[in-house]
Amino acid sequence: MKKKLISALVFAVALTTSVSSPLAAEKVEIQEKKQNIFSEKDIVLIKTISDNPGQERKMAMLEHKEAIKIVKDYIKTKGLSIFTNLDDPEYQQFILSLGVAFDEFSEEDMKKIIPFVQFIDLYENHAQNNKLKGYKKKLADNILLSEQENAELDSLLPASPNDLSTSENEVASEDVVSIATVFSNGYDNIKARDYAYKWWDGRNPLYDYYAYKEGCSVSSKSCWSEWNDCANFVSQALYAGGMKMKYGSSYTSDSSWSYGVVPSYTWGGAHNFYKHWKSRAVVASTVSALQTGDAVNADFSSDGHIDHTALITKNTGSASNQKYLTQHTSDKKETTTLANWYNSGYKVYGYEMNKASN
Repeated sequence: MKKKLISALVFAVALTTSVSSPLAAEKVEIQEKKQNIFSEKDIVLIKTISDNPGQERKMAMLEHKEAIKIVKDYIKTKGLSIFTNLDDPEYQQFILSLGVAFDEFSEEDMKKIIPFVQFIDLYENHAQNNKLKGYKKKLADNILLSEQENAELDSLLPASPNDLSTSENEVASEDVVSIATVFSNGYDNIKARDYAYKWWDGRNPLYDYYAYKEGCSVSSKSCWSEWNDCANFVSQALYAGGMKMKYGSSYTSDSSWSYGVVPSYTWGGAHNFYKHWKSRAVVASTVSALQTGDAVNADFSSDGHIDHTALITKNTGSASNQKYLTQHTSDKKETTTLANWYNSGYKVYGYEMNKASN
């Protein structure tokens, strides 16, 4: 009887396993889908000046007091409602936007502003690192991150110092570089340039998401300073030039690059833009490889977090001072070149769009 009972139980277990195996497989599959994208080991903190933000803040008010006054006077002249507060993200973002405002200030003033910009770029990393530490603890505790948390974490993680960046040429060429070209991947750099020319001091109403998100109208010029528009503007130009939108697993994915009801993070965020295009296009090893219609990123303090995006719209030679930039926030048309970036100590990433997958 016992032997028969054991046999019956074995049969029942086997039957249950056999019948339920598809469900079991489905559960395993669901569990696999719910695994965290990142692990605790992936968390890398962003560079800071020290471990004492309070001390840094006190020192900055003394060491950068001239720059702080220059900026304060500039804010007053522009009639902006921005107050001097080194811990205010709005103030921080405004200071970072001045990192490319070379034609707004005298050369002497920019010599004071740039170090302040680089200080702010590193100082704000304390708040970012606090977020990273929070994610590290969650991952260590095996807490499943949401899609939005994974997206934020991806946006926070710095670029590796080993990633290829674009170095400056030492010798300038006097030759004017030909720009009239449609590349084999379908990208028309002149169409991209012309789009940038058309909208460099305006906002295309077809791309109103970021204005809407800030609760204002894209047609209102007073609204334009409410959001950082550099990557959004360059993405529009690249799309006008023929670069196709890409759709990854979601709009938060680095493999996505698209504009829709909700744009991909890579469309409008400078750091996310970098993460997409460093893989999709070739990062030029030297500035001589860059030409009209190529996009460029700047990392102001070499902390691994990208701060700005612009488009080369005029190319008269191989050197950095022959690569003229058009950009938003602040809005400029060829008033500066890549030489301004290199001379300020910025790390540059330039993308050869003719070699981009499309």
